[in-house]
Amino acid sequence: MATTISNGTSAVVPLLVLGWAPVRPSRAVVHRLIGDVFAAVTLRPQAAREGTLRLLCADEAAAQAAVDLHSQGVVLTITDGDVAAVSMTYVVTGNVASELDPQTLRRWLVSVDYTEVAP
Repeated sequence: MATTISNGTSAVVPLLVLGWAPVRPSRAVVHRLIGDVFAAVTLRPQAAREGTLRLLCADEAAAQAAVDLHSQGVVLTITDGDVAAVSMTYVVTGNVASELDPQTLRRWLVSVDYTEVAP
């Protein structure tokens, strides 16, 4: 089953998701106390998933469609029928980049920095 990325009205379907390695940053706060060996700690739940999504697109037009979709400043949804863990709602929080795939010289790669948000 294909991976689909949508803003609710339009969608792109990359050939393949090449990279998706989310991290969940800690939000615990460590307070180093003067004169004490041990720190005081404020515990908080970890943050939502974030990372860089790397997409393989069929051609330059498909890559440009993916870049345009991710450049709209909207909430996006990614779904994959084969890998349920990939499914999430997210926003772009950094760079959106595209480049010609150096291995094929036909396909295009799109990279997107993202942070998961509540649906």
